[in-house]
Amino acid sequence: MKSKPKIQNQKSNKNKLVIIPLALLLTISSFFAGTKYEKQIKDVIENQPVINNNQSLDFPKEAKVKRVIDGDTIEVANGQIVRLVGVNSPNNGEPFEEESTEYSKKLIEGKKVKLEYDSYKSDRFGRILAYILVNDKNLSIELVKKGLAKVTIYEKRKPLIYQQQLLDAESEAISKKLGVWSK
Repeated sequence: MKSKPKIQNQKSNKNKLVIIPLALLLTISSFFAGTKYEKQIKDVIENQPVINNNQSLDFPKEAKVKRVIDGDTIEVANGQIVRLVGVNSPNNGEPFEEESTEYSKKLIEGKKVKLEYDSYKSDRFGRILAYILVNDKNLSIELVKKGLAKVTIYEKRKPLIYQQQLLDAESEAISKKLGVWSK
């Protein structure tokens, strides 16, 4: 009878010898591989063009709008992505996201527009940063006036060319409780 517990102890020890390295291997592999969420984030970042010193972007003064991606982001005919300067429109699923996108489509999609640049011409995702002008209207200011975008100004940066007009338009939209300010 005494020999059975020894066999169980030996089996138990053998199982531990297999399980412990296996657990260690899984832990190490998940550390290097990252979580599923981290991988998704990594994929998104890696699939975005990143500007480095060896890469140059084309900064056209005019372009035809191929499509409106959302209220503050478009694609021009040459495939470059343009992000509006100084504003942030609602993102997917947020209130007024559809209205912002539709307004931008109505104003500029399929049209030839002028692009005007501020101090910062591109972002870390390889997007061009510009004001989009059509029929003497600045899309950034128009979106803010309608309450379909908020002004975004970063501290410790040079003031934007249209900063005061954007802030005035936002104050007006807030006082009239338009769009994102309607709550």
